[in-house]
Amino acid sequence: MKNLIALVFILSIPKLFSADGSSGCGPGWYLLKENSLVSSSLRATTNGVLAPVTTIGMTVGTSNCTQHKIVKTEKEAQYYATMNYFELKNETALGEGAFLSAFGQTIGCGQAELSYLNSKLQENYQNLFPASESNPDEMLKEVYKIILKDQKLLQSCSLS
Repeated sequence: MKNLIALVFILSIPKLFSADGSSGCGPGWYLLKENSLVSSSLRATTNGVLAPVTTIGMTVGTSNCTQHKIVKTEKEAQYYATMNYFELKNETALGEGAFLSAFGQTIGCGQAELSYLNSKLQENYQNLFPASESNPDEMLKEVYKIILKDQKLLQSCSLS
């Protein structure tokens, strides 16, 4: 019983444990802002109970979380592909062009690998722009497949 009382007393002195210094995000950080051992434990428990909210927050950048780089890159690439779809279609057929090079940079590929990427996209033109109806989202998925299958592109393009 004395041990339990001592434990409660120690945990009730938040400044004693304020050297936590951990940072994080999620609903637990909104509810328990004080930096103590108790609040850290309760934040972890709260974030664990509300795991779907915390996971979504970590992915898209809400709940005081930083947005994951792949989400930022994909949003930029999706916007670029949508706004420049027909230019990309034409330049992919040629295997070169300013829109195609800028697209490569938007999806995170290094400057040195852009001509290689452009040639790989040209080789896969039929998959990127099939005769049936295609759209920027489908084209972008195919571009990611090409990058993920090619070791050289996988190393030079930062998809994650």
